[in-house]
Amino acid sequence: MKTKSMIKLFLSLSVISSSFVGAIANDAVLNSDPIDINGYVSEPQATDQELEKVRGEVRRQKQTIKINKEKSKKYQELGRTTEKLADVTEDMIDERKEATSTIDKYNKKIECLMQENPGEDCNEFVRRKDTVSTKMAAPAPQVVAEVKNTDSFGEEIKILPYTAYTSIQSENEDLGAEVSAGLRVESNVSSRVSIGIGFNYMSLTTSDCNNCRNFYYGNYRRDIDYTNYSFDFYSKFYITKTERFRPYLGAGLAYSRTTVEYTDSNRNNNYGYNYNSYNNNYRYNKEELTTSNMGLRIMGGTEILFTKSVGANVELQYSRGIGSGFNEDETNNNSTDLGRLTELSDEINEANIFSVSVGVLVLF
Repeated sequence: MKTKSMIKLFLSLSVISSSFVGAIANDAVLNSDPIDINGYVSEPQATDQELEKVRGEVRRQKQTIKINKEKSKKYQELGRTTEKLADVTEDMIDERKEATSTIDKYNKKIECLMQENPGEDCNEFVRRKDTVSTKMAAPAPQVVAEVKNTDSFGEEIKILPYTAYTSIQSENEDLGAEVSAGLRVESNVSSRVSIGIGFNYMSLTTSDCNNCRNFYYGNYRRDIDYTNYSFDFYSKFYITKTERFRPYLGAGLAYSRTTVEYTDSNRNNNYGYNYNSYNNNYRYNKEELTTSNMGLRIMGGTEILFTKSVGANVELQYSRGIGSGFNEDETNNNSTDLGRLTELSDEINEANIFSVSVGVLVLF
């Protein structure tokens, strides 16, 4: 009996000691410093309530930024769809009004046809039989219809300043204008027709190399200035008129005044001669040619209205001179180089001129 008691006591002491040792080991593990992925003990990060609050606010603001960006995109999309909805709704209302008017006329016609003695309001829908009366017919009262003036001349006035890219193409020349701009003033004649006058300015610079390898004058190159002022009278026919786009075709006549001149009248130092101990250099002359001509212009484009009084105008125009120039005025007509100016002026007057213009449209 004593032996069994001793064995039980020993086992109890063993269990108690094992539990005490395990508790000590667990407390050591829980209270030990954290170890990072490389096996080293990492330093604990300091933190407090204020720092955590700031971190939370940063995270919240980042989320708010994302949300506001998404809202901005959706508001832009909403604006586009609202504008489209307004256009579609306007078309729907017009169609509904037209359909309602058609249905009302149909119902009125059926009502008049069903009546034995339709009234005066059914004259539009019912054919009446001709009746012979021995009574003297009273003269019918004359009704003067009131004419409403719409789209009359001068009711709408437009001012169109514009700039253009102009290309000049002929058999011997292929030039581009350096400056091409103008101003137009228009007024409507009817809802589909308008007339206008315009002023256009165009200038370019080209070179004369006819004598670049001249035996007598040596090598030289001279620049030529071409300047053109034109006054237009034209008319436009509008294919259709909507609230925003107004495509049109047009034609007109133009009177042009052209000046062609050499820019250099200095001495040509590349060439000189010595004859009987007399030195001299060939000197350029101051040649200039001014001429007038008439031209035909054909145009096509569209007006784009942004508001009721402001818009833009985009146009493609083709021009060509009618006949040769007239009222020619020559300076230094004894010069041999004046022939080049005459050739260039006639060449451009008879060339095919294409212009693409963009301008501002202001309505009054």
